[in-house]
Amino acid sequence: MNKYWIVTSQVYRKNLKSGSWLSLVLSPLILLAIVIGIGWYFGQNSQPAQVAVVTDNPVIAQALKKTNDADIHYQHLSATQAKKKLTNESITGILTIKTQPTISAKYIELANAETSADLSKMRTALSSLKTSQTASQLKLTPAQLQALITPAKMQKKTVSIENGKQVAKSNSTSTANYAFATGLTIFIMLIITVYGQMLAQEIATEKGSRIMEILLSSVSAATQFFAKLTAILLLLVTQLAIYAVAGGLSWTWLKHQSFVKEILPSVDLSVLWSTTSLIAILFFIIGTMTFAVLAALLGSLVANQEQVNTAVMPISLLALAGYFLSIMAQAGDSMLIKVFSYIPFINVELMPVRLALQHTTLLAAGISLAIAVIFLIAFTFMVVKVYQTNVLVYSEAGVIKAMRQSFRIWQAERKNQKD
Repeated sequence: MNKYWIVTSQVYRKNLKSGSWLSLVLSPLILLAIVIGIGWYFGQNSQPAQVAVVTDNPVIAQALKKTNDADIHYQHLSATQAKKKLTNESITGILTIKTQPTISAKYIELANAETSADLSKMRTALSSLKTSQTASQLKLTPAQLQALITPAKMQKKTVSIENGKQVAKSNSTSTANYAFATGLTIFIMLIITVYGQMLAQEIATEKGSRIMEILLSSVSAATQFFAKLTAILLLLVTQLAIYAVAGGLSWTWLKHQSFVKEILPSVDLSVLWSTTSLIAILFFIIGTMTFAVLAALLGSLVANQEQVNTAVMPISLLALAGYFLSIMAQAGDSMLIKVFSYIPFINVELMPVRLALQHTTLLAAGISLAIAVIFLIAFTFMVVKVYQTNVLVYSEAGVIKAMRQSFRIWQAERKNQKD
């Protein structure tokens, strides 16, 4: 057991300091910091567009001023005053309004204005004024005008099917689940690919430098195998812990920022601490370990470090397959998606997305998770046998031929044991 932890510690500390692991951990944090910084900067520095209203009808100008908000501020000026301010670049633009025969407008805006006016809001305000003018010309009462402009009512209700029954879900929950599923898909694909290549590189480096022969003289191949898997798991846990601490510290600051306060009421973040999130984390851990075992198998089949990129191609292909199927799942839950969400290697990416999108039940996700765990256990012990047989075989024939050679050696050893 002491040797097991020595190997685990050595592999863990070596990769903890490696540039590939540090970039994997820091890249999302840096990207998120940049996005938050940009949002904070624009939130602190954004100013409403200053629009001069030139019209011969003061009532129109006053009506527009009542619509002032954080995006547009209207001010009633004469044509001369407006032109002077525009020349001095102290206003964003000039809105010239004619009231006869009906309300029409022309807007001139500075090309280099710090803040551009929202034309859709401007059109909405002018359309409302034009409607009021037309109603007055037609001698409609306020009640008739209100009845005319009131849009048809339509309600949207989001439901999910649980145990054959409709269960109401909030619309904001669907949006949050979609964002969660998209982020989860990318994150899982990235992690399993990088960690798989990291472990395969570790084993190939030891084989190529012949260090493996020295290590096996004091530590068994099985002990090394499980120690390396443990080190990968500890690296994964370390990464998640870093994200948890960084997220907690960031939230203490973010929740007090105005641009976050504006978004939060319309977003349902309950998915982040729900059963869905817990199951997604379990799939994430199981998936990473499953791909790590596959990486150990592929790494043991190469003769040197130069063959690693070719050897780990199956990891990339399986990860991409799960990624594309997860993207397809966001468009609809077809039979193909349902079947693949129970197949090992693919289900660790696909099933959490289906669950987040409420396309499946917790029971179905639990069954898929159980399949993933059983497969991981069986696959691990099978790979251990191959690893023990092939870790000292240096074949330049390629991965497929090396696997066949390893299988023949394993069969011969079993035959000798029986005899």
